Amino acid sequence: MRVLAALSGGVDSSVAAARLVDAGHEVVGVHLALSRSAGASGGRGRGCCTAEDARDARRTADVLRIPFYVWDFSARFAADVVDAVVADYAAGRTPNPCVRCNQEVKFAALLDRALALGFDAVATGHYARLAPTAGAAPALHRAADVAKDQSYVLAVLPPERLAHALLPLGDAPSKHDVRAEAAARGLGVAAKPDSTDLCFVPDGDTRTWLGQRIERRPGAVLDTAGAVVGAHDGAEGYTVGQRRGLRLGVPAPDGRPRYVLATDPARGTVTVGGAEDLL
Repeated sequence: MRVLAALSGGVDSSVAAARLVDAGHEVVGVHLALSRSAGASGGRGRGCCTAEDARDARRTADVLRIPFYVWDFSARFAADVVDAVVADYAAGRTPNPCVRCNQEVKFAALLDRALALGFDAVATGHYARLAPTAGAAPALHRAADVAKDQSYVLAVLPPERLAHALLPLGDAPSKHDVRAEAAARGLGVAAKPDSTDLCFVPDGDTRTWLGQRIERRPGAVLDTAGAVVGAHDGAEGYTVGQRRGLRLGVPAPDGRPRYVLATDPARGTVTVGGAEDLL
């Protein structure tokens, strides 16, 4: 099988590609340049958007002795992921950019180009499993390592997309085993930290990043009865379930912690309440 392996520069995609090489597939590695700025993630390896990540991906390809390319998907990523994230926050929703990235970039734009170039499948380092079915498309299942399971970010993919996906790490017992395998294979990313936060947000400071893209509208923090209990500098900077960072001037009557229950950017309000109100 001719496989295009998406190499993020991390340990998971590196081991996934290595396993495909071992299985005898014709593997070509590709790194997606998702930002025109080399320091998109603050240069700290927090995500998969830095120049260092691209270099790590190339080093992996060199070790595996497979062809390697860097494809510029920055325009598609900006339009379908970054802009959509900003719009969601502006509307009071907390998005999951990884879901959109897989839906619109990795298993849409990337897969379409791969198929057009004669590849049979796209492989990634996601922790999820694909099981054969009676039909043409496989069934998506949770990974063997439930703690690392990422099937939820792939659940939005239509069957015809999953039919061209390969997920070599689905049966991995644990991330520790994957790192040990990477070390045994001589992959330099074996000890590289996992990506965290939004890969395209410098230093992981989402609130500051959003403040540069959404006009801040200070407003009131309300309790469930509608009484003002605090103030905020922009509803888009708060997430349902959030506890830390609330500027509350009135303590809860029962003395228990309060959490964000809802945000309403149109009214400029944030509503808080007890943990039981989140259910």
